[in-house]
Amino acid sequence: MSEEKREQEVQLKEGENEEKIRKLEEEIENLRKKLEKTEEAAKKLSMLYQNLQNEFEDYKVRVKKEKEEAREEGIIKLAKGFMEIVDNFEKAVESATKTTDINALIKGVQMIHHQLVKFLKDHGIEKVETTGEFNPLEHEAVETIVSKEYRPNEIVKVIQTGYRYRGKVLRPAKVVVAISPEEREEIT
Repeated sequence: MSEEKREQEVQLKEGENEEKIRKLEEEIENLRKKLEKTEEAAKKLSMLYQNLQNEFEDYKVRVKKEKEEAREEGIIKLAKGFMEIVDNFEKAVESATKTTDINALIKGVQMIHHQLVKFLKDHGIEKVETTGEFNPLEHEAVETIVSKEYRPNEIVKVIQTGYRYRGKVLRPAKVVVAISPEEREEIT
C-alpha cells in the first residue's frame, strides 16, 4: 500500500474519530443540560415538599386549636344552661326558708326537674325506657323478685334512671326484674 493511501486512510479515520468526538461532545452537552433541568426540577420538588410539610404542620396546629376552642365553647354553652337551673334551685332553697307552703315548694322543685330534663333532652340526652322487658344493653338488674303478677323478665321497679346520648347508653337504668317461681327454684 502506498504512502498516500495510508495517509488518506489515516485522515479518513481521523475524520471519523473527530466526527465521533463531536457527537460525543454534543451528547455530553445534552446530558449536562438534562442534568441541570433534572436538578432544577428536584430543587422545585424539594421546595414544594417542604412547603407542603410546613402547611401540614400549620394545619395540625390550627385543627388542634379549633378543636380546643370548640370544646371550650361547648363547655361554656353547657355551663350557661346549668347556671339557669342552679339559679332556680337557689330561688327554691331561699323560698323554702321563707314559706311553710309545702305544695309551692314541691311545685317549684317539679318545675326545676322539668327544666333539667328538657335541658338534657335539648343536648341529645334521653332517659332509657324502663317499661316492658329487661334489656341487658340498657338495663342493669340490681334485684329480682319472684312474681306471678308480672311476666318473667319484666321490669317491676326502677331504682335509678338510665340515660343515653345519641343512641349510646351513658348509664344503664338500675331495675328490679320479675322472675317466675320456677326460675327461682332453678337458681337455689
